[in-house]
Amino acid sequence: MNPYGSIFPEVLDLEPLRKKHIPLYRRQERIQMDGNGAAAIASLQFWRAPIYAGFPITPSTKWLEMISTYINAGRFVVEENGRKVSAKRVKLLEAEHAVADYLVGAAAACRELIFMTATSSVGLDHMTETTRSLGASGLGNVVLINVYRATANYPLCIEGDPSDAFAHRDDGWIQVVCRGKQQIYDTLIQLPVVGMDPRVLIPTMPGYYGIKDSHRSEPFFVEPDSKIHEFQDSLIPWRCPLPGLIVGETAMGNCVTSAHFQGFKWEQKKRMDQVLSVLTASSKKFEEVFGRPGIVPFEAYFMEDRPPRVLVAMGPDAGTAYEVIRRRRKEGERLGLVVVRLLTPFPSSLLREALKSAGVIGVVNNAFHSERGHLTALVSEAVSGLPIQTTGFFAGLGGADISVRSWEKMIDLLSVLKPGESRFVHEGEVL
Repeated sequence: MNPYGSIFPEVLDLEPLRKKHIPLYRRQERIQMDGNGAAAIASLQFWRAPIYAGFPITPSTKWLEMISTYINAGRFVVEENGRKVSAKRVKLLEAEHAVADYLVGAAAACRELIFMTATSSVGLDHMTETTRSLGASGLGNVVLINVYRATANYPLCIEGDPSDAFAHRDDGWIQVVCRGKQQIYDTLIQLPVVGMDPRVLIPTMPGYYGIKDSHRSEPFFVEPDSKIHEFQDSLIPWRCPLPGLIVGETAMGNCVTSAHFQGFKWEQKKRMDQVLSVLTASSKKFEEVFGRPGIVPFEAYFMEDRPPRVLVAMGPDAGTAYEVIRRRRKEGERLGLVVVRLLTPFPSSLLREALKSAGVIGVVNNAFHSERGHLTALVSEAVSGLPIQTTGFFAGLGGADISVRSWEKMIDLLSVLKPGESRFVHEGEVL
């Protein structure tokens, strides 16, 4: 008896589902839309995604609304045995925990399909019991779009703040940070092939900042559905090596002793350790197919001349930092900028190599933490043992814009703060 259940490859034939897919786009087009719209468009273009589970919560609700609008308008209706049916459906549930549970059942039933949802903040918190189980489950075909928002907090804030993402780093998911609509769209296309790779088999959590990216529009390119299918199908195995349909005749249940628990976690770690190499290969393939950069662990700007002072940041406000640093470099200052994209697993060794020549690093945290800041702690660990002074800043909390004055102030403080110090900065003022 197989202790992990049985698979029945002859039961499910996915070819009819693939043939039923009605393309949203037949050629590349340049459109303008907000971030939730970009994520929804990408989600609807997957032939492997026939069902979308969801529960509304600000600021992710528009993803679900747009999915529902397209499907309920009959955009994916096909004729089958003389009657009209929709090849895609929406499953609305009564709460976020039910959405997560539904994803588990659907994803376990057919590991070759992709099951998606979007949530934010306390919505993600309500899913916690299930998301932590999913992290070790091997269900890499689950995609949870996290539209960043200050998590269960006082006072309540509905704007973008990656508190929720950092609070769930221990759930065991692959977390990728996006900034801008093109990155959101491109990341959604790529992440399923990483999570579903037989060496990885880990659910994925693409994320972007609420309001700043979820609700603000800008132009981006969409690709023909057929090209997306070709890219994904070339990298997703037609038959997953783990069980597809589990009938319950398992020798090992879902409760284990400590010895077995450690074994499960060791296997989970080994799969997580494969993420970077798989991500690198799929990103290279993406660039070959679509002509745009794939997912990178981090973006490095002005780092060619090994600047002695470097800012490490995340999210859309890094665009302002880029412009400030570009101007100050023209004035003779050697400054660098690193923008983190792969949050989990954190690319410590690559970041260490990129920052090894810096003398001072300022890490900008957009989420509150009672100590130096989550991102500061991760970067500090990455460069530990090197003669680098690491300082931290808190800016943009609750989704506040980080102004030019604030970036200027943080750059100036790099030469003033002592190692390990942290400062709140808002509108150019040090709090």
